[in-house]
Amino acid sequence: MSAAHVVHDHHPHTHGPDCGHVAVEHDGHVDYLHDGHRHAPHGDHYDEH
Repeated sequence: MSAAHVVHDHHPHTHGPDCGHVAVEHDGHVDYLHDGHRHAPHGDHYDEH
């Protein structure tokens, strides 16, 4: 079973090690907790988890 690919459009903030958001290891990558959900970097955008 695979999860839907949901893109978070128009995200001006760049997540990273010093961005101020909590980083969470998830399925081989790092998600960032932001506004009550997780953002996962994916190419030139962020996916919602």
